Amino acid sequence: MSYSNTSEENETMSPKSNGGFLVYLVPPSIFVCTLGTIWLLIDGWVSNFSSISTLWTIDKGHALPSIAVSLLFTQVGSVLGGALLAIVSFHRYQAIEKAFDKDHLWGFMFSPLLALIIGTLAFAIIQSGLVVLSGGLDAKDHYTATLGYLSIGGIAGYNWDVFIKKLKDLSKNIRAEENAV
Repeated sequence: MSYSNTSEENETMSPKSNGGFLVYLVPPSIFVCTLGTIWLLIDGWVSNFSSISTLWTIDKGHALPSIAVSLLFTQVGSVLGGALLAIVSFHRYQAIEKAFDKDHLWGFMFSPLLALIIGTLAFAIIQSGLVVLSGGLDAKDHYTATLGYLSIGGIAGYNWDVFIKKLKDLSKNIRAEENAV
């Protein structure tokens, strides 16, 4: 009588984590993305995104337009929201469900890009007036406004699937209005 399980028995007895060695790339990429985004957030508050101004060769005497700064805060918030979701999801799939596999890697690889797109669209939708938030953003108080845009981006980035559903609903409403005219 043998007490060892066959590989077939092992697969049925415990959930499989089949991410291979690539699973070890996910935590460092989340870490780097998160720290880089936090650094950019602080750069935005301290120097109004001077690091980006330098990349775009904008003279030190000139500042980024306020709309660009607000967009950047929304994008930063969205990437942070996406990073939070990535940490929670990675922990759930790897440690709790033990069901992480190679297909999950694509989601983690594209998460920062998805978050930037979501942040950009969320900003555009709010600025255009297609969606109105109760409470609004006080543009007179720079720091309150930056926190507002950061929060909106964070919520949209963390709940990107809900945001996409709302975007679909919004596009259906726009098409219905165009057809009615």
